[in-house]
Amino acid sequence: MDYEQDDRRQERQSNRRPQSARSSRPRSDASPRQGTSSQRAPRNEQRSQRSRSAHPRQNGQGSSGRPNAQGSSRRPNGQRSSGRPARSNGQRPARRPSNGGARRPAARPAGSTASHRPTSHGNVRSGSPYANPAGRKSGMPFSPMQIGIGVGGIVVLGVVIWLVVGLLSRFDVTVNGQKVTLSKGATIQTLLDNKTVTPKPGNLVAIDGSMLTEGGGNVCSATVDGNPADPTTVLTANNVVEIGDGEDATEETTLEEKEIPFETDAGDRSFEAYWFGSIHLLSDGENGIERTTTGNVSGKTETEVTKEPISKGYRIYTAQPEDKLVALTFDDGPWPETTNQILDILEEHNAKATFFTIGNQIEKNKDALVRANKLGCEVCTHTWDHAEGSGGGTSIANMSATEQVQEVEKGYKAISDALGKEPPHIIRAPGGNFYGDVIDNLWDKVDAEIGWDVDTEDWSKPGESAIEEMILSVKPGQVVLMHDGGGDRSQTVQALRNALPKLVEKGYKFVTVSDLIACGMPSKKSDIPSTTGESSSSSSSSDTSSSSSSSSSSTSDSSSSTGSSDSYGTSDSSSSSSSSSSSSSSTGTGTSDSSSTTGSSSSSSTSRSNS
Repeated sequence: MDYEQDDRRQERQSNRRPQSARSSRPRSDASPRQGTSSQRAPRNEQRSQRSRSAHPRQNGQGSSGRPNAQGSSRRPNGQRSSGRPARSNGQRPARRPSNGGARRPAARPAGSTASHRPTSHGNVRSGSPYANPAGRKSGMPFSPMQIGIGVGGIVVLGVVIWLVVGLLSRFDVTVNGQKVTLSKGATIQTLLDNKTVTPKPGNLVAIDGSMLTEGGGNVCSATVDGNPADPTTVLTANNVVEIGDGEDATEETTLEEKEIPFETDAGDRSFEAYWFGSIHLLSDGENGIERTTTGNVSGKTETEVTKEPISKGYRIYTAQPEDKLVALTFDDGPWPETTNQILDILEEHNAKATFFTIGNQIEKNKDALVRANKLGCEVCTHTWDHAEGSGGGTSIANMSATEQVQEVEKGYKAISDALGKEPPHIIRAPGGNFYGDVIDNLWDKVDAEIGWDVDTEDWSKPGESAIEEMILSVKPGQVVLMHDGGGDRSQTVQALRNALPKLVEKGYKFVTVSDLIACGMPSKKSDIPSTTGESSSSSSSSDTSSSSSSSSSSTSDSSSSTGSSDSYGTSDSSSSSSSSSSSSSSTGTGTSDSSSTTGSSSSSSTSRSNS
C-alpha cells in the first residue's frame, strides 16, 4: 500500500510543469494543454482504478462498504461537462496560487445557476422519513387550497372585529330634547352634516354694524351640558346638547397703531394755581397712542385714542381713580414713638401711607423708616432741614437756586443711606411753596411735588374729634395731610386710630402717592383745573398772599409769644392762626371757582408756616 502511494506521488511530480513554463506560454481555448484527451485516457483510467481500490469512498461506498448517497450522482470517471475526460486525483496538477498564496475556489460548470453547496435534502437518504413527500414541490409548504382557506379566515375575523368595535363605540346623546346615536369622535359639526338639526346661520357684518353677507356669520350657537361650545366640540356619551341659530359675526380686521406727538405747555406756575390740585407733575412729555381698525372685507375704518398724550410742562391735578383710593401723608418725621404708633395702626388695617421726612432727623430714627419701608409705605423727602437758614424754616422759595437743589439732594441722600435704595423723586415743599422759579430750578431733580386736598390742621392740636372729622371727609383720589413729627402728635395718633376703621368699612383703600400718580392724569383737559378767567378778587388775594409770604416769619414769631411753640415756628394757641387755618380747611381742596381762590390764597401764609 505504501509503495503504491509513493509511485503515485512520483508520477504526479514528474508530470508537473515548471511554474515558469505554465505562466510564460499563452493559452488558447483551441489548443489542448498536453496532448489530447484520448492520449491521456488510458493512463488516467489506470490511476482511477488504483485510487478506488485504495479508497473505497471514491467508488461509491462508505467506510463500512455501504453505497454512498452522493456516489450515485457522480458522473462516470473520465467524463466532464465539457466533453473531455476528467483527470484523476493523482494527475491533478497543483493549483496556481493567487491573492497572496491563497487557493482559488473551484469554478462552477458553465451555465450552472445552482449553488455549489448541497441542499438540506442532499444529505438525507431516500428512505428517510424526512425526505420530501411525493407530489410536494420544494419551497411550497402549503397547498393552494390551504392558502385560500387561511386568507378567507383572516378576512372573516377582520369583519367580525370591525363589527364588534363599531357597536361598542356608539353612544347616545340628547340633542334639543331628542335622543341621537353617534359614533366615537362625533362633534357638533357631525350633527350639522347629518341634518340632525338645521339652525339658521348668522350674518357677516362690518365693523360699523352694517350687513355684508347674509348667512355668512356663525353657523350656530351651541352648548354642551350648559357650557358654551362650537362646531369642533367633541361629544361623549349622555351629553345634553342645545343647538340654536347662529349669531352675527364681525368681519376680520387689521389694527394699526401710531403715536400722537405730545405738545409743550409750560402750565400755570403761579402760587394760586398750586391749590387747584394735590398732584403737581413735572412732565417731560409723553406721546399718546391712536389705534385705527380697518375691516378686511368692507374696507371701513374706525379710529380711537387709546392713550392721551401728556404735554411737556407743569401739570396740576387731583387724581380721579375708578376705585376708592386715598393717600394718607405724614410730614416732619421720623419722630420718636409717634412714627411707630402710626405704623402700628396702618399695619393693623393693612393700609399704606407716604412719609415726607426731614433729612437731618433720619439718622437717629432710622429704624422707624426701615419698618415703614417693609410695610410697603413710601418714604419721600420734605427737604433736608425744612428750609432753615435763608428759607426761614418755612419756604425754599426764599432760598437761592443752589440752596434749593441742596435741600432736595441732601434729603434724597439721607433716605438712601437709611434704606439702601434710591427714594422716589417725589417731594413736598415746606408750606406748599412750590411755584415760579422754584419749579424751573428743581426741574431736573423732581418728578412730582405733592400738596394736599384735606388739611387736618393737626399741627394746631384742635382735638381728636376735629382731626377725625377732617379725615372722614376725604373723597376718592384725594391726599390727606397729617404730621408724625414736629411736636406732640398724640391727637393725630388717636384720631387716625378712630377714623381708619370707619373708612375701611366704607370701602376705602389707602395707597401711596405714587399709586395715585399711576392712575394717570384726567383723560380730558377740561377735567384739569385752570386759573384762567378768575375774578378780580383773585388778583387781590394773590397780592395779599405775596405780602403774607414775606411776613410769615414775623407772624410765626409773634404767635410764639402768646403760646407754646412746636418745631418749625408753628404756634399752639394763636387766635389769628386758628382763624386763618379755618378758612384754609374749607377752601384748600383743589376747587377752581373764584371764591375759593381767595380763600386758598388767604390761607397760604398759615399753610407755609405749618406744613
